[in-house]
Amino acid sequence: MDAPSLILSAATVADAAVAAVRREADDRDLAQDVRGVDALSERDLQSILERGFEVAGLHPLREVRFPHRAGEPIRSVGTRCDFVLRPADRPLDLGDADDLEEGGAGSDANDAPGLFDELDPTPTSTTPEPPAPLDPAEGLWLEVKTGAACRDLGDAGDLATLPKRLNLDLARLAHARGLRETAALIVAFGPDEEPLARDAHELDRHAANRGLPTRGAIVRTFPITDRHGNAAAGVAVIPVGRG
Repeated sequence: MDAPSLILSAATVADAAVAAVRREADDRDLAQDVRGVDALSERDLQSILERGFEVAGLHPLREVRFPHRAGEPIRSVGTRCDFVLRPADRPLDLGDADDLEEGGAGSDANDAPGLFDELDPTPTSTTPEPPAPLDPAEGLWLEVKTGAACRDLGDAGDLATLPKRLNLDLARLAHARGLRETAALIVAFGPDEEPLARDAHELDRHAANRGLPTRGAIVRTFPITDRHGNAAAGVAVIPVGRG
């Protein structure tokens, strides 16, 4: 896929992410919550992003194994991608990478009906065919990193360590086999919008200077209620070229 269509996809993801995080921030303001959205852990923020991607019609899947790891017997966290966004609500064709914990097709070869189990009726001509699976290359594979300048118990991660953490994800995405569209998504919080936007573009330049094939950051910022020293939120999507 050429760069313009990839950049357009990145902008769509950035808009959906901003809408999700902003909605959560507004809900916490309305509820007069002691903890703001900037105090949430990365995992909690991923749940918020997942709902936002669903609202935007991006059909997200979470914690999906990279296709080239399909034959590995151990389903370690390090071989997974945070999100796969799909053009349609269809399963991914990952070969034998179906996830046991998530109840993927073929997750248990011993799931044959018991003696007293009620058998399904014989399929008729009106039984709909299951949707055809998508090739992994048809999805956008997305890694998420979060950070906050002022942290409440350090849940969101430290902005100072973000370049190193981000570069590890960018390198993994750049060298993932069998994929076409990959990107990193950053959700960051700080005292002001302008420095957040500037730092997001600097993260992209820093990665490119280290030889990682980034394609420019798509950046969105907005104000949030200052509870912990953070008065702004920023979302950046950095598309990755193929290594």
